[in-house]
Amino acid sequence: MEITVKIIKENKDGSADAEVNFDQEGWETLVQWGLVAMIKEGINTYATDEQRAKLVPVIKKKKKKKEVELDMDGRC
Repeated sequence: MEITVKIIKENKDGSADAEVNFDQEGWETLVQWGLVAMIKEGINTYATDEQRAKLVPVIKKKKKKKEVELDMDGRC
């Protein structure tokens, strides 16, 4: 992935005019992260606390399988 930024001109207000070049993978990454950022911002701005709680993934611990000891003849 390649993303390059070349500053063309620095403005008095602290901003700058820049040229941004990227390959296909860089473009896809920028779009994906931009969409993620917009969704997060929308959730933080517009969702209620109740709605936010439903969006948080709940990680449940997997139950451990019981180990079964076998007799020499293969029976439990």
